[in-house]
Amino acid sequence: MIPKATTRLIDKELKKAQSASMIVGVVSRDEMELESYLHDYYQGIDPENLIVEIGSVTKTFTGTLLAKLVSDDVISLDDPVRPYVPEFKEALTYGGKEMTFRHLATHTASLPKDDIKTIRKQMKQDASLKTNPFQQYNEADFERFFKNFRPKRAFGSKWVYSNLGIALLGHVLSKVIGRPYEEAIQTEILEPFHMNDTFFHVPKEDMYRYVNAYSKKADKIPPMEINLFNPAGGLKSTIRNMLTYLRFQMGLRDTPFNDALSLTHEGQKMKAMKGYEMALTWMIDRPKWTPYPIIHHGGTTIGFHTYCGFIKELEIGVIAVSTIQITFARIIKMLVKHDGLINTNVAYSIFKEANDKNR
Repeated sequence: MIPKATTRLIDKELKKAQSASMIVGVVSRDEMELESYLHDYYQGIDPENLIVEIGSVTKTFTGTLLAKLVSDDVISLDDPVRPYVPEFKEALTYGGKEMTFRHLATHTASLPKDDIKTIRKQMKQDASLKTNPFQQYNEADFERFFKNFRPKRAFGSKWVYSNLGIALLGHVLSKVIGRPYEEAIQTEILEPFHMNDTFFHVPKEDMYRYVNAYSKKADKIPPMEINLFNPAGGLKSTIRNMLTYLRFQMGLRDTPFNDALSLTHEGQKMKAMKGYEMALTWMIDRPKWTPYPIIHHGGTTIGFHTYCGFIKELEIGVIAVSTIQITFARIIKMLVKHDGLINTNVAYSIFKEANDKNR
């Protein structure tokens, strides 16, 4: 399922990188294939069982929890969130209208990406936060931001990618369900999906399986811990677990909440970055080379870049994780669309092959 063109592309990327690793997994209804290119040696551990940071792909787990509560008629997508956090009232209303669960799940809640002011202040006070910038951000910081924030535009009018928005969504969902967010994800999603190797906080006894990521200077980057922002990007997982997740997302494995999963894939008539359409935490791409939508999400931490996506109609899903450090010049090329995201290029080469075989 992984064509030669993909392996050549991976080789090309790794030759340009320093101290980098990449693991790519592909899954269909009955097959699972993996290619790994590891900078370090992990004795006795299959690459599919190594632990990586999936970053913002975590947002799709938060979206799944939301959709499950909607499907169970506990809440509605267009219910206001204010009743669950009345102390944030001023931040959750604009022009007489209230912020809803749908606004948070589609990045249209008129919230900034992050509380940059507080995070920069903390980084200035503690230089070690350069490799873990969210580590000290706590509930008091979170409450201070939302008690002082005032929206500047109508909800639903503009797409702005927001870690704060998804963090708030996770915070509110925990209020709805009456349990901590991390516990709810564990019991409502990870356990039913048999994802026993997916964690917010990796146990010490499993740290030997954690893939090493390095800076451009070849310094080892410490594992990312973002605590209060866990709903937006805190999960760590294995390639095997993530391929299992993709099978459930594509409906290739039965679960009591298949309808909830399908709900998260529905387009919300809102354009996202690079012209993608927004679903409920997922994004939808419609490239010209296939008649089928690609439902996907990316994730970036200080050390890892992740792509997670699938084409339902072709029953194929891809997870690609790399520790390649992107140069400033490469970022500029990406912004002007002269170059694609590393893991996206790899995933699309696999999807193109599957699409061509389906013709």
